[in-house]
Amino acid sequence: MVGLPQRVYYGWYVAVAAAAMEFANAASAIAILTLFVIPMGDEFGWSRTEISGATSLGAILGASLAPFAGRMVDRLGSRKILVLGGLVVAGACFSLAATQTLLGFYIAFTFARTADQGLIKIGTSPTVAKWFLRYRGRTIAMVFFGGGLGIIILAPTVQLVIGAWGWRSAWAMLGGLMLVLGVLPSALVIRRQPEDLGLRVDGASPEHSSNDARPIDSAPADPPPIDPSPASGPDLPTPDEEAQWLLRDVLRTPSFWLLLFSLFAVSTTSAGVTLHLVPYLSEKGLSSGSSVTIISIFSASGAAATVLAGFLSERISPRLIIFLGYLLAATAMVVLIIIDNLAEAYLFAVLQGAANSGINVLAPILMASYYGRSSMGSIFGITRAGQVIGFALGALISGVVYDSTGSYQDAFILFVIIAVASSLFILLARRPLRIGPTSR
Repeated sequence: MVGLPQRVYYGWYVAVAAAAMEFANAASAIAILTLFVIPMGDEFGWSRTEISGATSLGAILGASLAPFAGRMVDRLGSRKILVLGGLVVAGACFSLAATQTLLGFYIAFTFARTADQGLIKIGTSPTVAKWFLRYRGRTIAMVFFGGGLGIIILAPTVQLVIGAWGWRSAWAMLGGLMLVLGVLPSALVIRRQPEDLGLRVDGASPEHSSNDARPIDSAPADPPPIDPSPASGPDLPTPDEEAQWLLRDVLRTPSFWLLLFSLFAVSTTSAGVTLHLVPYLSEKGLSSGSSVTIISIFSASGAAATVLAGFLSERISPRLIIFLGYLLAATAMVVLIIIDNLAEAYLFAVLQGAANSGINVLAPILMASYYGRSSMGSIFGITRAGQVIGFALGALISGVVYDSTGSYQDAFILFVIIAVASSLFILLARRPLRIGPTSR
């Protein structure tokens, strides 16, 4: 791009813009919505199930949209998808600031969650995966770190705004933030892939580029020198080995379906806890201020785990790290069930934040290491749809169980079982053998 320093690979600008979008997209996160559950529920008399229903409906619609958005990312790039998603989230936040009815809340938050799960999440990490191979783990981690940092900063900010000016002002603030930090950078910076700008993956010179940047019918070049610093784990190809799978071939591999099902299952535990966390902690005798601190710890732990997982994934198997993340999620659920003091609540926040964020950042890294970057948007769109359906189901399960029994305990016990079962599925999802020749 004209005016940019030539020594800086343009992919880094793409990664920063994607991270800024994820930061602003914290406006649609369940971890932020949980701060509005009590003030909005008290003002309007809404039940937990009614509020949960809006997140579930938006998630289902987002899941329906995600596979199509993924195909658009592969064909046209993420810029238009991210700009559209950001505008929808901003408009939804402004609508929530003015809402007076449950129907209005449902319409606005459904649009926000649909754009979040069906557009923004599909447009950020897959695009970064297309710009990087050697440093894919750390750059995707940067994107997810942006989302975690958004919750860390915005959770106490939203609580302060609610206390000073009310929940309507808090929603308006979130909408404005999305326009400035999300929409604008995406419109100006995001591009589809390095080849569109005459660049190579990782900014490599032509003589040091990898196979996947070379046309399929070209003569094979001598293999590039291997830099020992980003060592490859058992699931990680070297730059000159990365296969480029067609989507139809991906769908024939058992590993894809095992990965998809495990992500769907474990996602029920994530949303099933997060949306109801503040009300649950309040029932345990913790103050609203303590609950906000716990959310911040949850997000800080997730942000740290995101960075650590990104770097580790360049050296050891992402599948193994995800397996450990599932077990960590199950442990966090056990701690949540037995919480009776602030120290145990802090421990839960650390464990759950690390598990959730680690799994989220490692899923696209694992898929890219298995199937390459050419169909990354389509693959991630399908697996993200499975996760989103899990989010919808989990939040609804917790709400229904609470309204039926007056307690979240049965739901949380179920989530422990689900997390352990998911860990077994991910162990079986080994790196598949390539089907047929490399193709685009």
